This record gives sequence, structure tokens and C-alpha cells, in this order.
Amino acid sequence: MRHQAVKWTRLAARWARMLVGRSYYHAPQNLGKAFAPGRLEGYFNDLTAKTRWCGPVDDKGIPVNVTEDGRKVYFATTIAQKALGHWDMWVITKNPVERELFLKLCDWLVENQDERGGWPLWSQLGLNLPSPYSAMTQGEGISVLVRAWSLTRESTYLEAARRALEPLLRTVEEGGTRRAVPEGCVLEEAPSPSINGILNGWVFALFGLYDYSLVQEDSQAHSLLRETLETLVVYLPRYNAGYWSFYDLTGSLASPFYHRLHIAQLHALELAFPEHAGVFRRVREDWTRQLQSPICRIRAVGVKAYQKLKSPPEVVLE
Repeated sequence: MRHQAVKWTRLAARWARMLVGRSYYHAPQNLGKAFAPGRLEGYFNDLTAKTRWCGPVDDKGIPVNVTEDGRKVYFATTIAQKALGHWDMWVITKNPVERELFLKLCDWLVENQDERGGWPLWSQLGLNLPSPYSAMTQGEGISVLVRAWSLTRESTYLEAARRALEPLLRTVEEGGTRRAVPEGCVLEEAPSPSINGILNGWVFALFGLYDYSLVQEDSQAHSLLRETLETLVVYLPRYNAGYWSFYDLTGSLASPFYHRLHIAQLHALELAFPEHAGVFRRVREDWTRQLQSPICRIRAVGVKAYQKLKSPPEVVLE
């Protein structure tokens, strides 16, 4: 009973911070300020707010997350996103401090990559999923590491980026994050026994494959990029609820934060893949109209609140 009370208290506090715009995890992630398609410069989405970490850090300055039961854990997603934020700050300002902070986080990713090329997430949160890895984290890690290589030309970073591809190439049944479907494959942010297809995580994974393809001629990576991109184009209409976007393929509606993130990600996809620009633009414009509609917003917030109350998340991470 006490555990549930603590969980609901932390969850309510997180929702309150999100609604008033003070949540670290829900700061706007618009199109990257320095993003340039076809070049390894700014990141696709603006993650510069991720540099303003207010939680605990270790003696090297690496951010440490806290689980709902008070345990401190290194969460690779937090670290990779903070690194991408510092990278963009470096690109924009050329402040050497940003470069130093970026490389410090890159080194953590290299040092903590496991023998299968991944950064295990779910077991440390007490979740028993078919795979310990997240396609989103693997993709963001690749995006970090290829930028570190482009900056330093140290082969260690490029080799780590290549290893990070492995969980993306393996199927969920093999302990990876690739979900084979008749249309091709979905890259799963949180692999489960059946498909869930969290949209933002899928796209972040795709961004990593795109970045890797800019620096390496790798037939496996290129094939996976094309396969999952074509699948996304086919599946994208399934994420349209008619008045808002779905968070995943299970019927969970996106929160206002994730709806805005979906719009920004589609903008980046539109620029990065001109052959599919029309598809991405149409959906982006449709979701933008929905965001601008008070009726759609009120309906979406109401539905999402009901879904959250009915099925609260298993883990609340700070």
C-alpha cells in the first residue's frame, strides 16, 4: 500500500511539472537548431534542454537517475540525450566546455557498452521484457558515437557505434529490438511479447541508422535503414487517431509533449528523406492542425488522462 502511495505521489508530481512546463523529461524538442540533412552536424531534434540536468551526478559528473523505490541507476538514454544536447551546444557556440562535457558522456557510453553492443535498460528498472535493450537508446547512442568520431577521429568511438548496431539488427526473439512484420520491420523502444511500436522511439532509432550511414558503408545498416523506413511510411497512418496522434500501436494516445515531438520528428524525416517527403509532410501538417485546434487538444488531454489513470506506468524514473 505504501509503495503504491509513493508511486502515485511521484507520478502526480511528474504530471504537474509536465503541465506547467518544468519537467526535465518534457522540455520541447523541436527541430534541431543546427540540423543539416545529409551532414553530421546538429542533431535532428533540439535536445539542448537536456544539458540542464538537476538530478544527482557521480564523481565524474555523469547523471544518475533515481527509481521510484529510491535506487540510483545509470540510465543510458538520459546520458545519450544529454550528450546530444552538449553536442548541439558545441556546434552552435564552439564553447570548449560543451565539447569536454560531450566527450565525457561519450566515454561513459563506450566504457559501459556490454559484450552484445548494447546498453541494458529494462532489467535495472525491474521490468522483465524479452530484450534488455531499447532501439531508441541504441539509435541515440550511435548518433552520439559517430559524432564523437567525427570530432576526434578516434577509432574507439566508431567501433563502439558499429557494435551498437547489433541489438538493432537482432530480432526481439533473439534478444534484440527488431520486430519482423509482413511489411518489413519495426524498431521497438520497449520490446514486449507482442508489437507495441512506440513511435518516437522508432524514429530516434532510425535517426541513428541514418547518422551511421553518413560515415560508414555498411550493407547491413543500410539495408535495415531502408527496410524500417519503408515500414514506417506504411505504418504511419495507423498512428493517426483522427484528432491526435497515437503514442504507439496499442491505442495509447500521445500526451501533448509527445504529439509535439512527433510533429518535430516528422519535420526532420521530411528533410532527411526527400523521397518520402510528401508522406511525412501530409501527416505533419495534419497533426499540426490538430494541435492548433482547442477541441482536439481538450479531447486529447481528457482521453490521455483517462488512459493514465486506468493504466499507470510500471516505472516512474526521476
